[in-house]
Amino acid sequence: MKELSLIQEYFVCAVNEKGKLSAFSMERQVCLVAAGLLELKLEGCIGIENKKAAVTGELPEDRGYLKPLYDYLNQGKPVKLEKVVSDYNGSMTGRRMNELVDAVGGWLAGEGAVQAEQAGMFDGCQRYVPDRYALERTIEKLRAELLGEGELSGDTAALVLLLEKGKCLKDYFSRYEQKQMRERLAAVMSSEDGRLVKRLVESTDDNLVITIATLVSDFM
Repeated sequence: MKELSLIQEYFVCAVNEKGKLSAFSMERQVCLVAAGLLELKLEGCIGIENKKAAVTGELPEDRGYLKPLYDYLNQGKPVKLEKVVSDYNGSMTGRRMNELVDAVGGWLAGEGAVQAEQAGMFDGCQRYVPDRYALERTIEKLRAELLGEGELSGDTAALVLLLEKGKCLKDYFSRYEQKQMRERLAAVMSSEDGRLVKRLVESTDDNLVITIATLVSDFM
């Protein structure tokens, strides 16, 4: 099994035990989009300026699972991040979100990281139950970097913050471990690699749109 990317690691942790990204958890859905925006930015596919995203490069073949989000952003002009969030989470049908979930989930299924299952009667996309090994490997990586003494990578910091904003950490870590993680993150705030962490933690605005704008604009 290949190493998972940021949005893929977030995905296997964010879906529930039935393999569904709950429509009742806006936070988890918004953070899935945030993870996709981050990957596109880091790959040089989009640029972020003044809280707007614009396509700046071709989508690599090995990032095909991001194509729905990339195609949506490829409008020939910058798109406000607030509109991105609204379009992905404000629709009654959830079509765009379902397309992204199916793209990421389908890619992971091809890699053996999740098991695709038949959609429920009211589901707009298939369900993707994480492979136990893929999930445990992701969680243990977080535990090793955040609860150990090794160097904390920017990708890990971003993943932890996405999982925290998506209210996922409590599913895998005890209150004591979560407390240790926050202390570990705080310890690296003053470092160059801690810029993303610092800006998010110091923010007093709980609006998820502002969080995404900060997350994408300031990462690395």
